[in-house]
Amino acid sequence: MPHDPQKALSLILAAAAFGLVLSVWLLGVLLWAMKRRRRAIEVERRLQFVHPDMQDALGGRVLRLWHDGRLATTVVPGMAGNGGLIVKLQRLRMDAGWESPLASAIFSLAAIVVVSSVGAYLLTLSVVAAIAMPLASMLGCYIYVTQRIAKRRMVFEGQLIDALDLAARSLRVGHPLVGSFRMISEELPAPIGELFGEVCQQQQLGVAMEQALREIARRTESDDLKLFATCVVIQIKSGGNLADMMERLANVIRERNRLARRVRVLTAQTQFSKRILLALPFFIFVLLSTLNPGYMRPLLTTPLGHLLLTCSAVGLFLGWMTMNWLSKLTP
Repeated sequence: MPHDPQKALSLILAAAAFGLVLSVWLLGVLLWAMKRRRRAIEVERRLQFVHPDMQDALGGRVLRLWHDGRLATTVVPGMAGNGGLIVKLQRLRMDAGWESPLASAIFSLAAIVVVSSVGAYLLTLSVVAAIAMPLASMLGCYIYVTQRIAKRRMVFEGQLIDALDLAARSLRVGHPLVGSFRMISEELPAPIGELFGEVCQQQQLGVAMEQALREIARRTESDDLKLFATCVVIQIKSGGNLADMMERLANVIRERNRLARRVRVLTAQTQFSKRILLALPFFIFVLLSTLNPGYMRPLLTTPLGHLLLTCSAVGLFLGWMTMNWLSKLTP
């Protein structure tokens, strides 16, 4: 605690200002989440065809269809329950396309955290740096994984259009639905080839086509794949031309991807500004440390400097989250 009352007052005012900014930001996030939740509840209330008990039991949204004067029930594939932490990590590993087991990935992350913490303490002899460096390492790993998943998802969306076109042509020449899926698994690379290969494998093991499609749609985050699985399940139950349905669905997905690319162009300025604003403090810190090391030494050697560095890291993280929300369009 500083003995100078002026320094103590400055420290209290800085902490109060930071707490005020953090409180206002958290209040804004809370109001935004409440508004979005009310909108979701209103949409669910207006869609009266969903039965909550049946939806929870089957792991999706239940639609009731009338075909030949009889009631036919189908399930729109949706996300399953939250499950445990291991299930979420396993799904994250699969979405990222890692071939290594989950235990190896967790061990590697733990090794990175320990090495970064020990290295930061040996270089700075500061407990705050030893705590902050593992958090920064985990944040960097999270950003890397999310970017890897986003790139893999973009590849998957492009391959899904080719898969639908290939399946439509295969169906028109007389191949069965399973045969068209097998052709997709043989002709297209991962990740779409592996996914349809898994459907064919489940079909050979005696699993119904509808159940296999629901399972792969449940395990993925792709809305286009969920739409494809839903259309196929409805066509199997009610009848229809699968080739025409797949061609129309491919056109719909093309238009969605075209709109998504346009959205990415419109939000490119926000993304670029986010990267510049996040990199600027680190660049200035390194530049000042190189030109005048004594000027930046109090940030690394005094308690007030440690507090300011911690507040800066929290502010950068909150700014990163805010810029991501500003550049994300919600339906």
